[in-house]
Amino acid sequence: MHHRTRAAILVLALGTLTLTGCSESKNTTGTASSPSTNVTASTSPTPAKSADDKRDKGADDGKAALEKSVRAYTKALFGNDPGGYDLVSKRCQAEMTAAEFATMSKQAHHDYGALEIKKLSVDQISGDLARVSYGVGVPQFERKAQPWTREKGTWRWDACQVSGQ
Repeated sequence: MHHRTRAAILVLALGTLTLTGCSESKNTTGTASSPSTNVTASTSPTPAKSADDKRDKGADDGKAALEKSVRAYTKALFGNDPGGYDLVSKRCQAEMTAAEFATMSKQAHHDYGALEIKKLSVDQISGDLARVSYGVGVPQFERKAQPWTREKGTWRWDACQVSGQ
């Protein structure tokens, strides 16, 4: 029974990944840094922004952090990096263990290699919820309006479509 439940969760997670644009597993790079905190992003200096500048964007200025998390999660997923599990929402972690994510990431890396995001757009941010569309250059992994949630200040993948939800 335990193996059947675990297999069902993996199939669900892989199917969700297929719907979201990621490979069957979720890791891209085996970097020494944790993808949830040390994600790859441009650190070029930017001028300080006033409160008016932030309001003009129409969002809470969480867009850059959201994009950073989406890139880090995808990189971890296709990079055989089990640390990407830190970028999975608590809700989805209740349905998929860290070991299952690690297995999925290892398989994705084996099957597809170290894929990274080629295109990304933030479709919507509303408080701690967001929708993001992105792709890695493989049609079956093109994601449209995928849900993400901000937990404890970090944007996390929240596209698990699990039973009863």
